[in-house]
Amino acid sequence: MERRSIAERFAVQHSFAPDLTPAAAMVAVAGALARILLGSALFAIWGVWSAMAWNAIPNHFWRAAAVPFLFLLFLLFLAGLMTAISAAVRALSPEPQEK
Repeated sequence: MERRSIAERFAVQHSFAPDLTPAAAMVAVAGALARILLGSALFAIWGVWSAMAWNAIPNHFWRAAAVPFLFLLFLLFLAGLMTAISAAVRALSPEPQEK
């Protein structure tokens, strides 16, 4: 069994490869920022839109029935956004060079 220091055992996990080129690192950072900013914007806009839809429904039964639909639709849009950002990052990432 490999002996690791306490710093290695409790190290913060990272999702970036340690051998990225500067261009690949910039694309990865831009993708991470796009996920954070666009995901937050979607959440904020969806929250306002859902509140307006909630207030437009006069019947309490239909309000309760609309909540799961709004939640599932939000998850669908969020998954689509994250998939689109991942596809854009893959398309913009420079190809690894052969050694």
